[in-house]
Amino acid sequence: MKAMIKSILFGLVSMVFSSVYAQTADPVVMKLGKEEITLSNFKNTYQKNNDLKGKTEQDLREYIALYINFRLKCAETEALKLDTIVALREELAGYRKQAAEKYLTDKEVSDKILEEALERMKWDIRVSHILKSVSLDALPADTLEAYNTIMKIRNRILKGESFAEVAAKESDDLSARDKKSAGGEVIRKGNGGDLGYFTVFDLIYSFETGAYNTPVGEVSMPVRTEFGYHLIFVQDKKSALGKIKGTQILIPHNNTPNLTASEKAKSAAAIEEKINNIYTDIQQGMTLEDAVKKQNISEKPGQLPLFGSNRFEGDFIKGLYGLKAGDVSKPLHTSFGWHIVKIDEVQPVVFDEETRSFTKNRILRDTRSNKSKEAFIERIKKENNFKELIDKKIKTTPLSDFYDVVDTSILSGDWNFSQADHLNRNMFFFAGKNYTQQDFARYLYRNQFQGMKDVDLKILINHAYRQFIETTVVGYEDALLEEKYPEFASLMKEYKEGILLYELSERKVWKKAELDTVGLENYYQSIKSNHLYPVRLKAEYFRCTDEAAKNKLVSMVKKGVSADKIMAKMNKKSITLVMDTVTYWQEQNKQFDNIVDWTRINEIKYFVDHTENELVRILEILQPSPKPLNEIKGIVVSDYQNMLEKEWIEDIHKNNSIWVDYNTIFSLIK
Repeated sequence: MKAMIKSILFGLVSMVFSSVYAQTADPVVMKLGKEEITLSNFKNTYQKNNDLKGKTEQDLREYIALYINFRLKCAETEALKLDTIVALREELAGYRKQAAEKYLTDKEVSDKILEEALERMKWDIRVSHILKSVSLDALPADTLEAYNTIMKIRNRILKGESFAEVAAKESDDLSARDKKSAGGEVIRKGNGGDLGYFTVFDLIYSFETGAYNTPVGEVSMPVRTEFGYHLIFVQDKKSALGKIKGTQILIPHNNTPNLTASEKAKSAAAIEEKINNIYTDIQQGMTLEDAVKKQNISEKPGQLPLFGSNRFEGDFIKGLYGLKAGDVSKPLHTSFGWHIVKIDEVQPVVFDEETRSFTKNRILRDTRSNKSKEAFIERIKKENNFKELIDKKIKTTPLSDFYDVVDTSILSGDWNFSQADHLNRNMFFFAGKNYTQQDFARYLYRNQFQGMKDVDLKILINHAYRQFIETTVVGYEDALLEEKYPEFASLMKEYKEGILLYELSERKVWKKAELDTVGLENYYQSIKSNHLYPVRLKAEYFRCTDEAAKNKLVSMVKKGVSADKIMAKMNKKSITLVMDTVTYWQEQNKQFDNIVDWTRINEIKYFVDHTENELVRILEILQPSPKPLNEIKGIVVSDYQNMLEKEWIEDIHKNNSIWVDYNTIFSLIK
């Protein structure tokens, strides 16, 4: 309820707040306490959510009344200094952070990233890779070594060596090579670097970009990711598979240990023969289930969940492209065995506004969103003459000086920047200011790396320095948003006034009505005559099992027999009658109303429904009386809030001078 009230309140803020500054010769049309409102203020405020066309003076008067109340309430929040409340400041900071995000990225780059993602969504690609691990923040020497190593591997492949064989020997991705038991038996076949098919968002952005930018059949130049350098071999590119549901039969490989080569070959041939026989029978009209039974295979067809191109091995997915619902794939060979898949459903990739919106949201949660932020940071750095300050006469750089003063205490949060007191060199220049080693030391102190283990401190310091620069640049621009973008300043004022006014309304109206039990009770006593029960009947409501029982009941009711005696006699041998004592007003209970003639309740003591074998005996006619507070508390609280709101508005009107130039405002519609 409160969330809904806050939403409505923010809507009111938006309706009445102006984002246009006073203009030359712009007449003041309102003076509300200390605040002056110009005609352009009022006009633009009104037109935010209303059209002046066709409006009457009465329409404007109603809006002016709302506007005056709102502005005076906002003035009261300022007088009470509600903006100093920590919780409210934090809430506003949260809104600001969210609203500022779109101003702290490069819109042109963001648009390009969206179109790029939508284009890639049309295609699935199959790739293999070789990885040489190196951290993004590794020392230059380590980075160069990894790059040179991966380039040598690339040259070997370009000269004719098998990509898969080289991957199995050289890649730091261990899935590329066979996994063997202690006895030397292969327990998992290596993939030779084959990652199968994937599409946009399936893999990290930098790798995805390297793959999509490499032609089919070629090996990329080294691609840098957070894991290191990759060589990417693009095996295939196909129109997007979309999503598929299917039913499959799988005949697994014979994984019995210690088989001879001859036994393995014989078993593999037998499995292949069976799967081919199943496929032939299906092609001739047999169902998947019957074809499996015919081959005496214990494995039953299984339902595959909805899946995309990256869900299974490349050889499995490759055989599904081009199939429609109802089609059956040819036998598919994978590391698990032989498969046949019947396609139950195909969900193609659809390009509409919903897809576009979904893709935008995915980008915000994906590392590719950093590309827009990085472009923004580079632009701001360039606009503000960013320059790293390195004295080539000194052997060490300002950054490398920290390698000697930062120790492992930073991993437990105990590093003290006093260890860097002697460092006083400039590190970089930005926006007219030199940022020094002392600035960076304080940043390290505030942002220590608690919980991290087994890391190279030099790499950690390099990473922290990069973050320090980014934080400085973004923070600088963030602080200027209200100044550079009037619409952002307008939005933040809306948020601020909405949050503060909500707090004030809670204090003055909503919470007071809920918590002031004495005031609520007094208010209830003053208005309880407005909430009366209608005329009600207190009655005995009998229900008989059959007509014979009903006739017997009517006879006893005519004689005035009490309900207890009636129930005892009627139910002596078996249950033929049930009875409730009830109190109803007209239209409260439809079944009750079908028996009672409300126009004759003063004349007749009982009513009989011959169709349903029911009888109502009137005990008392209750005249209109106030409903108790506990039954109508929601209504009373709402009314009490309205009264408190009215009293509050009357009070702020009394305590503030109000002047309105109605004629000038009305000129807007003349």
